Amino acid sequence: MIKTRFAAALAALSLLATACQSGDGASVSVPTGVEATGEPIVFGVQAPTKGAAAYPQTGYGVEAAVWYVNNVMGGVGGRPIETDLCAGDGSPETAINCANGFVSADVPFVLDAYDQAITGGVPILAAAGIPLIGTLAGSGVADKGEYGETFYFTGPTEVSAVGSMSVLNDLGKKRIALAVNEAPTSHTYVDALMKPIAGALGMRLDAQYPPATGANYNVTAATQLAGDPDATGVISLPEDGCTSLIQALRRQGYDGTVFAGSCSQFIEQVRDDAAGAIVQPRLWVPLAKEHAPEKVVRQLDDFAGAMKSVGYEDELSARSLYAFAGVVNMVGVMEGMQGAPITAASVTAAMKGLKDFETFAGPAVTCDGKAWPGLPSACSRQAIFFEVRKDGTLAPVHEGGYIELDPSVVPAS
Repeated sequence: MIKTRFAAALAALSLLATACQSGDGASVSVPTGVEATGEPIVFGVQAPTKGAAAYPQTGYGVEAAVWYVNNVMGGVGGRPIETDLCAGDGSPETAINCANGFVSADVPFVLDAYDQAITGGVPILAAAGIPLIGTLAGSGVADKGEYGETFYFTGPTEVSAVGSMSVLNDLGKKRIALAVNEAPTSHTYVDALMKPIAGALGMRLDAQYPPATGANYNVTAATQLAGDPDATGVISLPEDGCTSLIQALRRQGYDGTVFAGSCSQFIEQVRDDAAGAIVQPRLWVPLAKEHAPEKVVRQLDDFAGAMKSVGYEDELSARSLYAFAGVVNMVGVMEGMQGAPITAASVTAAMKGLKDFETFAGPAVTCDGKAWPGLPSACSRQAIFFEVRKDGTLAPVHEGGYIELDPSVVPAS
């Protein structure tokens, strides 16, 4: 029932939008629809919008999604939504404070807008029975919650790790150099996950750890190139860090494959030097619209128009889309509850009941706890990859877009 009602509603609403930005400078029109009224439904959001390694785009996506739901989709059963947004700053103390605030506010769920420091809040929310839900997790701890504590529509952190190594292996790359901001969690992620996966695939991964502030990306690039890699690039960096590193690599004469993770803004900023780069968003993105299914094209148009409505038409990054999609997906979940009281317990039950749920700009997912062995938070094991073309648009690396990943290459915990 959730799948049918929500998919039909999105399809109908998408027809109300006209030509929107695809990332190539095309005009953007704001979608119109049904305005929500009445008592708002308030839920929690934790977004990494402050601190040295902030991703403010996550907050922009949430803001645009709230506008879209309330002014185009007609809310949830006619009721508008509001968010209790707590700004993560990269510190565990802030994550704990955010979680305690959500518990005090008795929110029915918390949307994880890709906050890598959310770890400290996970046990607090779990103890209160408040589910943590998102497009993807920034923290492996959140992925490893007991079934019903956390849910991620596009799968666990392992999707990024397995996916990055798998696509580079498919492209024949065997010696890889990738950068991620210096942090204890970064070293754990690389040493316990990335390197063993690379080894299982017959590859070698060297990691670089530039500081979150004051990084000299010329040095990072030189360190990467010293090992004569088949591919270089990024595990995870803020958008400006991705751009700076790719520029530095090209300045130093590297013309090989660059893996850019979830980064996207470098494509416009470095232009010709972006061609050939591989990106790994979890969803279809605006720059890939010409290759997307018709339904997804309409959804991406709506995303661009909603971002324009709140003044962020120049911030169509993967991270803003992750946050936007997470909010819209949760509206679909709540719509599927058919007027039942929206509580932490009822939302958890609804998430457990999702089967073949068509997500916004993403795959159909089932949240039965069986999608990824040992990680019941995962609702999918699919991944999608794109190559940057010379005109700045993206083409899927694999025919059809999404592929199934092989969890067996993940080291046993």
